[in-house]
This record gives sequence, structure tokens and C-alpha cells, in this order.
Amino acid sequence: MNLSASDIIEQPNPRPKSATRRFGALPIILTCILLVVTIRGGYLQIVKGSSFRSQAEHNRVDSVILPAPRGIIYDRNHTQLVENISSTDLVFKPNQLPTVANESYLLDNLTTLLPSISPDQIRAALDRSRKTGQETLIAKALDHDTVLKLEQNEANLVGTSLESSLVRKYLYSEVLAHILGYTNPVTAEQLASNSNLTATDTTGKQGIELQYDAALRGEHGLTYTEVNAAGKQQTDLGQKPAVAGQDLTLTIDAELQKFIYGLMSDLDAKNQKAGEGPMRGAVVVMDTTNGEVQSLVSYPSYDPNAFSQPFLRNNTTKYFNDKQMPLFNRAVNGAYPPGSTIKPFLASAGLQEGIITENTTVNSVGGITVGSYHFLDWKSGGHGITDVKKAIANSVNTFFYMVAGGLNGQGGLGVDKSDTYLKQFGFDNDTGIDLPSEAPGFLPTPQWKLTTTGQPWYIGDTYHMGIGQGGVLVTPLQMTAGIASIANGTTWYQPHLVQGNPKKHPIPVSQSNVQIVQEGMRETITDGSAKSLNTLPIPIAGKTGTAQIDGSDKTHAWFTSFGPYGNPKFAVTVLIEQGGGGDVVAVPIAREVWQWLYEHDLSK
Repeated sequence: MNLSASDIIEQPNPRPKSATRRFGALPIILTCILLVVTIRGGYLQIVKGSSFRSQAEHNRVDSVILPAPRGIIYDRNHTQLVENISSTDLVFKPNQLPTVANESYLLDNLTTLLPSISPDQIRAALDRSRKTGQETLIAKALDHDTVLKLEQNEANLVGTSLESSLVRKYLYSEVLAHILGYTNPVTAEQLASNSNLTATDTTGKQGIELQYDAALRGEHGLTYTEVNAAGKQQTDLGQKPAVAGQDLTLTIDAELQKFIYGLMSDLDAKNQKAGEGPMRGAVVVMDTTNGEVQSLVSYPSYDPNAFSQPFLRNNTTKYFNDKQMPLFNRAVNGAYPPGSTIKPFLASAGLQEGIITENTTVNSVGGITVGSYHFLDWKSGGHGITDVKKAIANSVNTFFYMVAGGLNGQGGLGVDKSDTYLKQFGFDNDTGIDLPSEAPGFLPTPQWKLTTTGQPWYIGDTYHMGIGQGGVLVTPLQMTAGIASIANGTTWYQPHLVQGNPKKHPIPVSQSNVQIVQEGMRETITDGSAKSLNTLPIPIAGKTGTAQIDGSDKTHAWFTSFGPYGNPKFAVTVLIEQGGGGDVVAVPIAREVWQWLYEHDLSK
């Protein structure tokens, strides 16, 4: 059978049914895959894009801190008191740390290379760095040999970095310790609460360093460097310069401070050689015209370098264990019964209230008796007929029993008015000096006694208050500020250590009444309990004090003074703990201070 081309019909190649199903599903699969990729890409670009870009930038750009120099502190004569010295520190960098599974090698190497740092300390620092995501200090102020070893083993210390910083050196060590305080490495709590701090920072821990820490710190700079995947530096990307901390000029005269501290130290050595035990005390010198504190000595003292410089840190233990408490600032934080140094203030109040006049007299016969209680004068047999000037000059207790509590029908100030006037002279409250943790002192009240002892207030309590006992407590700084206000006759000035405009307020006593008190304090020198100072080349006025301690036979020795008399420039207060009589122990120290002020032409 012959077929033509038109008769030939092309038949399709037969395909298995399974193949047909596969090819039919392929477009659907490809569409699904494309859809997933599109959604995932959008999520990564839109939702997570900024996060990934930040991480990529962080991995690409490395920043190194340029430490800001801490502000320098000077005395009133621009004598430098501190300096910054270079320190090399080792830190953990959290973004470069190995995985937890591989960290044992790093810890083993650090333990070997840093034998002075315990493995537990290194582990704690590593854990803190992982937890906070912040650089964490491992060791500060490394010595040169240790730095070389760490640099040589850099490849085995992935996740660590050697960084530069600064630590404080105190040029006057013990002499200015209680004024300047010290710095210490920043704590984890400070890092968590202050984003401006870094792991290698130091912050003020006491004194001026703490009080003005924010101003002294400055602002760190940064150097930016591009690094490759291996962490090697490739390109310098510039820097943000550091801003140095603010310099401070104090009111302190460093040479006067050094002289007084040396005087106390020499007397301490002399006393101990004579078997009299260690000496503890404070001396404050303040300008009566503006409240500038030119010397504030607390003895004994400590070396602040032992706290600020890590390689001296082992020397700090002795200070904490010392029974003489060298870390305690006696001038500002020590609260003591003032004894007879309180009398000029109560005399001022008595004159102002009309309780006494310049001509009021009391016959001192050795004490007074009220019921079955006897209140003694310090001189057996008494001082005879006594007016207010003589009472101040010779510290006649009987006269001040009358001023405070009344006597033989003559009314006294009473506890409430006594407290009111004493507060105006700066007692029972901190002075506001620019140092941390100042003690406020204390003035007893009837309510306080009832609350603490369950006993009512008796007239004897008022008598005790009138001679600076019975719970009255003041600091050497408060006493100096108060005497300075009597010296200038009009104004109580806030003591301060950084030059500026202090707070002030008028004292509640007329100048004519203050002048009577001034004359009585002058008689202390010319014919009273401190007449050994009458040979000084500069005329001064003062008041001695011998304060009993908790009713025992032990006494604190006080002497507070001002001069030159007639044109006062300085107030000087000396306190010696358990020193005995103020005229015997404190007066000779004051003599040396006033002699120095005269010889250095500061008292004019």
C-alpha cells in the first residue's frame, strides 16, 4: 500500500505518567523556593540589616582609647601636688574572645604569665567581660618585664589587649593625704552606671579626688584603625582627641602643711621615745576673712600612693590594721567634747541676751553646789571675783555655770538658747567644706536625753553644757570656723579648699559684744592660761580647753586662737587626743605655727 506524505500522521512520543507529574510540579517548587529566598532576603536586609551592618563595622574598625590626663592639683602658690604617670594595663576585649569551649588555653597562659593575679580573679574578669560585653580589666600598671612577656605571647592571648592609661602619684604623700585622698581602679558598679568610664580608668575614692572626680577626669579620646579578618591593622582612620581633666587650685599652702605635719611627727617621735605613747590629733589654719583653709593636718596619716599605684598595693594592709587609725581624718571627721573652748561662744550669747554684761561678776570659790550635786571649778579654792573677760582668760567654770544655767537667782541662757546660738556659730551641723563625709558634731537636747536614756534634763546637764561637756561634740574644723567668726566680729564663713565664693552668714551677736569676748581671749595670752605665748612676735588671742572623755581621767587638749590681734588674718586650732591639758600640750604646738606664719610673712 502506497502512502503519500499527506497520509502520514506524526504520532507523539509516549511519556511515562510519572515523568509528566514531575515536570508539572517543577514550576511550583521553583516558585516556592524563590518566595522563601525573597522573604528571607527581605528579613535580613530590612529587619536585621542595621544590626549586621553594625557588627560588620565593629569587626572591621578597631578603636583604641586615648586616655584623658587627669587634672593636676596645685596649692595656692601654684605648687604642683600630684602628677600622672604612665601605666600599661591588660584587658579582655569581649568581641575578640575565643569560644567558651576554647578558653581554657587562654586562661592557662594568663595564669602562667601573671603569677601575681590569682586564677579566680582572671576567671571572674573573663566572666564579667562575657556577661557585660564590655572591656574588663585583668591587671593594671604592669611592670616592664611582664609587658614584654605578654607582647611575646600575643598569639596565645587572643581576646586580650595591652592598653595605655595613667595613674596618680602624690608628691607630698602623707602630708596631704587627708586633703587630696587617692584614686583607685574603677569598679564594676561604676562601669555599669556610667558609660563615660572605661575598664582602665581610675576614679577618686577619698578627699579632693572624690569630691571633684567628674571635673578632674576629663574625656577620653579614640584612635580608629581598619583591621582585616585576622585582626591586623590595615589603615589609620583618624582619631578623636582626648580632653584633659580640669586643673584645680587649692587654698592650701603646701609648705605650711608640710611644716605642721613635720612638727606633729617630731613630737610623736619624742613622746614615744619618752614612753608616752603615740600622738594623735589635728591642726587647722583658716583665713578669718574668707574661709580659705590654708592647712588641715590630721595625724597620723598614710601614703595615698599605696592605694593609687597597684605595685604598692600590698602596703595598704598596715593602714587598715593600725590601731592609731591613720586613715581617719580627725580634722573633719573627728567629733570631740570641746571643753572650755566653747566658752567664748556662750559668753557672746550671754552678752547678746543680756544675761551678763561686761561688768557682771561672780565670786569663784572652787565650784557650786546644787542640792546634793557639786560642780567644780578646775582651780581648787576658785578664782575670786570674776568678770566675763577674766572668766574667758582663766577658764573659770563657775562663771559659765551661771551663764548657761543661772545661779543664785540669776537666770541663764538655758539649753534651748544655748543651742540656738551655738548653731549660728556653725556647731551641730557640717560646715559644708568641699570634702566628703564630714562629721556634723552634736549638741544635746532634753528630747535627745529622754529618748536615749529615759531620763529628764536636769540643771546639771545645762551646767555641763556650759563648760563644753555633757554630750557636746565638735570637730576641729567647726571650732576653727567658729573662732574665725569671733575674730572678724561679723561673719561666719564656710571653710573651703578650692578657691571660689563660699557661703557665709552673719553671726547673731553685735560687734560691741563680740569685742568684749575678743578682749577676754586676748587676756588669755597676756595674763591667762596661755600667757607663755605673750612672747610671740605677733599678738594673738586664744582659748585653752581641757575636755574630759566620758567622765574618765583622760582629757583631750585644745587650743584655738586668732591673730594678729586687732587685725586678724588667721584662726588656728590645735587638738591633741588624750593629750592632757590644753595649756601644756596644745599651746606649744600653736606657738610653732604662729611663729612660722610670722616668719613667712603670711600673718600680715
